[in-house]
Amino acid sequence: NKINGSNGGKVITDDGSTIAGKNFFYNKQTNILEITGNVKYLDKIKNIIITADKVIYFKNDEKIFTIGNSKVIEENNNISANELKYDKKLNTFEAKKNAEIHDYSKDTKIYADEILYIKGEEKIYTKGKTRALVQKKYKFNSSDIYYFRNDEDIFSEKKASIEDDTGNIYKL
Repeated sequence: NKINGSNGGKVITDDGSTIAGKNFFYNKQTNILEITGNVKYLDKIKNIIITADKVIYFKNDEKIFTIGNSKVIEENNNISANELKYDKKLNTFEAKKNAEIHDYSKDTKIYADEILYIKGEEKIYTKGKTRALVQKKYKFNSSDIYYFRNDEDIFSEKKASIEDDTGNIYKL
């Protein structure tokens, strides 16, 4: 009921996604796969690549947890953090510890303790101290922010400041 593998390999999921890495441990009873060592997850349907030091794939729940050097690479976004959770069913990403999201299409970077990205709604929420660089013109500093990608709205209910590209600081 338990399978161990070393020296590299690749797993193909039911939907055709692949997970490759150096060491594998699969428990057939729980349907949990643990992979370590230069792990790469590739979802060709959703065009998502996830890399990390360690990945735990919960097949029954369709959730992926990563630990160490975690990164999500998409066409218009990159997310990086020490830890990451990807819920395939909900199409959400949760990044924790040194979380960063780079939105290439909107030229925006957000840095926070934690970031939640709801991909289907194009909404990003952060927890904790947050700073954002918007279009290389504005530095937004606050905590617990909301960023709606489609509208390019960024706001917080906490104290905030914005610094423009000329150095003017505006307290909000």
